[in-house]
Amino acid sequence: MLSTIWDRALAILLPGMPRAIEIRDARNAMFVLAEKWPVTYGRAFQRALAFCAKAIEGKCSPSKARLAFLAAAREANVAVVRLGAHPQATR
Repeated sequence: MLSTIWDRALAILLPGMPRAIEIRDARNAMFVLAEKWPVTYGRAFQRALAFCAKAIEGKCSPSKARLAFLAAAREANVAVVRLGAHPQATR
């Protein structure tokens, strides 16, 4: 099985959630996009899902999936916080 782990983890603050969620790989990112994302439409959202799936299948690099996830976060106005910068960030 190929690695889907990102070179740099990130943390996001989803609306209505009291704590930041740490995202370390394409599998976790895809779960968050599919199950917890505040919007389920938009070009960046669709691209992030596709790139995460491709990374899981070994058809693209995990870093491309990470960049697509960050673009989806910008599109959905989801805050990306520095790890350790938010006192309630979870692992």
